[in-house]
Amino acid sequence: MSLPNMEPSRIDGARHVTEELSEERCWELLSSQDTGRFGFNYKNRVMIFPVSYLVHNRAIYFRTSSAGTIGDAVPRLSSSFEIDEARSDRSEGWSVLVSGPSSHVEEPELLTHLWGQVMEEPWAGGERNDFIRIHAAVVTGRHVHLA
Repeated sequence: MSLPNMEPSRIDGARHVTEELSEERCWELLSSQDTGRFGFNYKNRVMIFPVSYLVHNRAIYFRTSSAGTIGDAVPRLSSSFEIDEARSDRSEGWSVLVSGPSSHVEEPELLTHLWGQVMEEPWAGGERNDFIRIHAAVVTGRHVHLA
């Protein structure tokens, strides 16, 4: 038997509402963050890595190593990218999921543009000079809060 959560300002058992976010709102949230999670299948495992990213022309871009797991696994027909935020003190949160193919960026003009953007440095050590693009085939989001 478990004890009820006695955390202050949290109302266990309260009715939560899930609202679908518009695609436009999802892009606003994607543009407001700088760290997300990149997910894909690799050697019969689901891999999920935190990445520093930027948004450009309704696609997600991040840097990685050509010799690492991500660099080795891309291109992919199916990959996902997720960001979220939770407020346990308010029993609410939101998440945005982008799904679609991912590929190495090879276009010289686009690479010049991406290198000129301000973005967080990748968390992983070593050279991270390859840009990966996630084509946003499907963009969905949800906001969960108390009714």
